[in-house]
Amino acid sequence: MSYAQLEEQRKQIEDAMRNLDKTRKTDAKKAVRATAKEYGFTIEELFDLPVSPKSSGAGAKPKYRNPENQDETWSGRGRKPQWIKEAVENGADLSSFEI
Repeated sequence: MSYAQLEEQRKQIEDAMRNLDKTRKTDAKKAVRATAKEYGFTIEELFDLPVSPKSSGAGAKPKYRNPENQDETWSGRGRKPQWIKEAVENGADLSSFEI
């Protein structure tokens, strides 16, 4: 075998080993989670890990409402909706849309 062929074979072996490690790690995580669940625990409980708060799905309360379409609201956070942009460009005061 030539040096280039050996290098290519080494690269393929290293890639295969990395993929195998990822698969084994994923399988181990699944097994640990399943065992913890079988005993009525979560991984976070067993290893005293911080539990990330789950999002309630509810965003910020609306602060502005489109008078032409009551279903369109905006919390004042993030990008301005198009109806606010257009109204302000046409001379409307933002405070006139406050709820």
